[in-house]
Amino acid sequence: MDAATDDLPRRLQRVLGRLARILRREVPSALGPGSLSVLATLAVEGPLRPSDLAAREGVRPPTMTRMLTVLEDAGLVARTADPADRRASLIEMTPSGEQTLLATRSARADQLARRIERLGPEQRRALAEALPVLEELTALEPSEE
Repeated sequence: MDAATDDLPRRLQRVLGRLARILRREVPSALGPGSLSVLATLAVEGPLRPSDLAAREGVRPPTMTRMLTVLEDAGLVARTADPADRRASLIEMTPSGEQTLLATRSARADQLARRIERLGPEQRRALAEALPVLEELTALEPSEE
């Protein structure tokens, strides 16, 4: 990296983290960020075994078990038998879980849109031009990182 980009990873991490915290504060959810992340993972990947879900979320299995108990008690996820192994279960999002995730995402996107509207045209254009690069960062496979 050259001098202009040496601090880029730290600055990007700091600003993205700050933006996420601002949106969580401005548009609170009854669910914590970890629980919303579990729902988002299930929305993309479909039903998963609890152990696979824990690995994808980067948490230990006991932590995932506690999170799933809360989500299941709230009716946001359901357990079903794994057709490949009847001794195992799969976790799937319920329609209520999908609605909760969509409502939270929509409200936070609306709040973010209000913040973006306060930027000048050049700043909005620069942000739009940076999006493909940010999307590419999230698409990288772990082995590519």
